[in-house]
This record gives sequence, C-alpha cells and structure tokens, in this order.
Amino acid sequence: MSLTLVTEPTIEPITLEQLKAQLRLDVDNDDELLRDLIEVARSWVEGQTHRALASQTYDYAIDWEWPMKYGYTRIDLPLNPISSVTSITYVDNNGASQTLAANQYIVSARNHSSYIAPAYGVSWPDVRCIPSAITVRFVAGSDTNIPVSLKHAVKMLAAHLYENREAVAQKEMMAIPFGIEALVSPYRKAGIA
Repeated sequence: MSLTLVTEPTIEPITLEQLKAQLRLDVDNDDELLRDLIEVARSWVEGQTHRALASQTYDYAIDWEWPMKYGYTRIDLPLNPISSVTSITYVDNNGASQTLAANQYIVSARNHSSYIAPAYGVSWPDVRCIPSAITVRFVAGSDTNIPVSLKHAVKMLAAHLYENREAVAQKEMMAIPFGIEALVSPYRKAGIA
C-alpha cells in the first residue's frame, strides 16, 4: 500500500502574519523561510496525527486484492478527515483498468477513522493479483475546520524551528518541545506514533 500526494494544499492552517505575531517579528527579511517552516510544521503535525490540516488530494494504492476487516471488504483510508472520494479504479482480471461506479460503494467519513465499503447488496469485482491493483483517489482535510490546538501546534513548531535553526547534536535536532507534543497527542491514532 502506498499514499501519493496528487494535489498539494493551496493554503496553510496558519498565516505568515500569525507566525510573525507568535515570534514577535515585524521585519520581512525572513518571510520566505517562515513560509517554508509553516509547511514543514504542518507536514510534521499531519505525519504525527494522520490528519490532513489543509485540503489536499491523494492516491491510495492497494496491492493484490480488496482489503478485508472484521470479515468484510473494507478500505480503511490512511488520512482523516475525508472530504470526498473522487474515484476508485482497479485492474480487472484481463489487465484492463476499470472505474468502480460511485453507487457501488459507501464512504464512512469519520473524524478519526474513515473507510469505504461496498454498498448494500454489492460485491466488488475481482481484481488482478498485482501490486497497486486498486487506487482510491480522495480529498482529505479542510481549509476551514481545523482544530485550534493543531493550528497552535503548527505555529509553535514553526516558531521553534525558526528560533533553533542551528542544532548542535542529533538528539537536539529531533527534540520537539513538550507543549507541541501535548497539543498533538490527543489527535494521534491509538498505536501510531
């Protein structure tokens, strides 16, 4: 299974002005660096929580066959929240690429665990037993409905990275301040660091 970013976010969860206010910075010399640090901080928070903090499109490739969970065919999506599922394509037994009709599946978009399952009474078609036999294209994240604590974690981490650009030891480079960890911790999936 693999996750590939198709369309990057067009806006970040915090603005340059919000970060500059956090840093009490009123000059424009480092604006490009600060924008980069906002993106780096957002990516770190997304990686820790498996949540998209801004609207972005992904392809989720699944190997070999339709996945099963609890004895049922079910595709658990690796990011949340899910805005929409654009398409589900698969390689049939003849090697041809097919698109599963939207009425053949339901999307359960939950805050912490979204999944796709066959619609009532539907059995999904056979797929060729190959890597990336199934691809789900979906939109994750929201540009408006982002938890305040995760926005603050992005702001704090970007500020921390700006103020600590020259780490002297590997251990220090990886150290994340406790306050940021505390803000992110409630949004981590159980068993995922």
